[in-house]
Amino acid sequence: MLGKHKHVPLAFAAMAMLVGTTSLVVPVQDARAAWFRPLLHKVNANTRADGLDGKVIVVDAGHGGRDSGARGVGGIEEKDITLAVAHRLARYLQQGGAIVVMTRTADTDLATERDRAMKQRHLGDLRGRLAVVRRQRVDAFVSIHCNSAPSPDWRGAQVLYLRSNPHAKQLASAMQEAFRAELLPTNRDVQANRTLFLLKRIEGPTVLAEIGFVSNPEEARALTTPAYQERVAFAMYEALVRYFSDPAAQQIGEPDAAHGPEPGA
Repeated sequence: MLGKHKHVPLAFAAMAMLVGTTSLVVPVQDARAAWFRPLLHKVNANTRADGLDGKVIVVDAGHGGRDSGARGVGGIEEKDITLAVAHRLARYLQQGGAIVVMTRTADTDLATERDRAMKQRHLGDLRGRLAVVRRQRVDAFVSIHCNSAPSPDWRGAQVLYLRSNPHAKQLASAMQEAFRAELLPTNRDVQANRTLFLLKRIEGPTVLAEIGFVSNPEEARALTTPAYQERVAFAMYEALVRYFSDPAAQQIGEPDAAHGPEPGA
C-alpha cells in the first residue's frame, strides 16, 4: 500500500551516506532585523526556483521529557516517534543543503525549573520552542506530532496551518499531498487552525504535521518501525523541496471543515 518515492534532489538511496543531526544555529547579525527571513519567493509558475540550499529550517519534535504526548497501542509514546522522525527529517534536509535547527535532540522538554515550580511546564515548553526559533532568522518551521482518538478507527496523517497565513497554507498543501503519495492511506485534507500556540506566533511557512494515529493499530505498528519513519521524513522533506524549489507547486483550496478530532499539540 506504500507508494514508491518520487525523484527529488536527494535520492532515497543516499540515506546510507547521510551526515549527523547536530543543530546548526545561525546568529542574528543585526538585532534590529526581523527574526523570520523575508518571504521573497512565492509558489507559482512565475517565480524562479530557490531550492533548499542555505535555507534555515526549524524541525520541532513534539513533546519530550515528562510530557510523553499521546500514548498509543502497545504503550508507544508520541514523544519517541516524533523525535525519531525529526532526526531523519533533519538528515534529509542537511543533505539537501539546508541549515537545520532542532528544538530538541533528546528526550527532554524546553521548560525551565521556574516554569515547573510555577506549574506552567507546558506553557514554558512552548515558549522555549518559540525562543529557539527567535534566536536566528529562519525560513520554515515544521512541528511533528502524532494524533490519537478514542476510537481505533481514526487514521491518517494530516497537516495543520494558521488560517490567516497563506505561506503556511502552501507548505501544508504540498506536505498533505506528499503524505497521500508516500504513507498509509489517508482521506484527510489540510486543516486550518486559529488557536495553536506556535502556529499563531511563527510567521511564514509554519506547519504542524500529525503523522498518524497512535490509537490506530495499523498506523501505530508502522510508526514504530524505522522504515516507516523514513517514509514520513521523506514525505516532509519532499514537501519542503517542492515548496522552495518547484515553481509548478500550486496553492490548494482551503477546507473549512475538520476531518477528525482537534489535535492536542
